[in-house]
Amino acid sequence: MFKRTILKELRRWSQKKNRKPLILRGARQVGKTTAISIFADNFKQYIYLNLEHSEDFRLFEQDYNINELVEAIFFLSGKERQQSNTLLFIDEIQNSPKAVAMLRYFYEDVKDLYVIAAGSLLESLLNRHISFPVGRVEYLRMHPLSFEEFLQAIGETQAAQMLERIPLPAFAHDKLLKLFHRYTLIGGMPEIVELYAESQDIIQLKPVYESLITAYMDDVEKYSSTDSQ
Repeated sequence: MFKRTILKELRRWSQKKNRKPLILRGARQVGKTTAISIFADNFKQYIYLNLEHSEDFRLFEQDYNINELVEAIFFLSGKERQQSNTLLFIDEIQNSPKAVAMLRYFYEDVKDLYVIAAGSLLESLLNRHISFPVGRVEYLRMHPLSFEEFLQAIGETQAAQMLERIPLPAFAHDKLLKLFHRYTLIGGMPEIVELYAESQDIIQLKPVYESLITAYMDDVEKYSSTDSQ
């Protein structure tokens, strides 16, 4: 597990006086859930809901008002309601239009709760004519590892620091070019980079690439069939 630069953006969001629920966008497996779990260390309590799980999904399908919903979330997670000390993460929110709609009331009526929602295919909501509450949420996009993050992850800390120097010293050019070529071959998906950092063997990465491709194909099939209904 390695830290991501997006943690700085998350901290800035949490420090805003008029903070809104945050929509974290990004492709599947770019590290959204892991980044939020690391960020959660800044809070006394962390509640994780995954709307691909039926029990969590059903929470938002009841006719609860916002106060009843919040009470149910805390009760079922076994947590005590504490002012300004709880992070609520709603993962795969695209599965529940009702959860999307409730974000408005988290902003208007539950300002003490830090709320982040994420999903892999949020664009699928647009095809179902579902939109996030205008003016009640803010957005942040997460990408695969940048070149600098990649270097940090594989232990090339000095090379990562060298990127900050402008102009780049001539003696560093060839090494950084080789490392960048390696980055373009491997990519920035966290699971793949982590495995490469451990093994330094590109051949071992093939099963993970295949698994990622299968997951993306499954998503395309799942949400294209949903959108056509």
